[in-house]
Amino acid sequence: MRDDQDPAAAGPTAGTSDERPRRLRPSRRATVLTGLVAAGALAGTTRTTWVEASAPDLAGTVQEIAVHGADSAPAVLALALAALAAALATSLSSRWVRFLTGPVLLAAGLGAGLAALGPLRSPERAASSAVAETTGVVGGQITATATSWPPIALLPALAVAATGVIVLIVGGSWPVGSRYRSAAVAATADPEEDPAAAWDALTRGEDPSLPGAAEDSPQDEPGTGPVQDGPDAAPHR
Repeated sequence: MRDDQDPAAAGPTAGTSDERPRRLRPSRRATVLTGLVAAGALAGTTRTTWVEASAPDLAGTVQEIAVHGADSAPAVLALALAALAAALATSLSSRWVRFLTGPVLLAAGLGAGLAALGPLRSPERAASSAVAETTGVVGGQITATATSWPPIALLPALAVAATGVIVLIVGGSWPVGSRYRSAAVAATADPEEDPAAAWDALTRGEDPSLPGAAEDSPQDEPGTGPVQDGPDAAPHR
């Protein structure tokens, strides 16, 4: 009968289905790498031409000016650098760091996306500073058009914001690095299996390669035990 089916046979299947969602969660390394790549790509887009402008100089000659993203939308570059720093800080083992780096990544991504829309809405205004510096004319007539780079910059900006969301949601499940364990915990470990424990033993002045090194204590040293009285006591020399 099917009622007599061994329940242990269904155990691995249930366990696998329970563990599968956990395996699909992004790791700390993958999240940090994604944040670094997205922030680096966002900063890289500011080195390209975002606005093509033309304006007359003091002599009346029309100058063609290529305005980079760092000049037409300087906030994008600043927010990209902040996102780079936040992504690097996310690599720290403390679980509480995510409450700082997560919002920074989210705000930097959204802010950079909004700043990238400025040259699209008003390319003349975005190019005014660079045009005035090149032509020497302030408030002159400017003809400007935005290139395709501002909407392209929206992609890494959204990726930075998505990284911040991942840090806030999944960051609590990331393991804490073993190198932050208390050195007061004595443990005998194979240096090849647990290098961090071996370093902790060396810090305490112990040899991790000796068996039972962690079990030795100052109380086992000769001459520190209690003195025995009576006829069985060994004579003192």
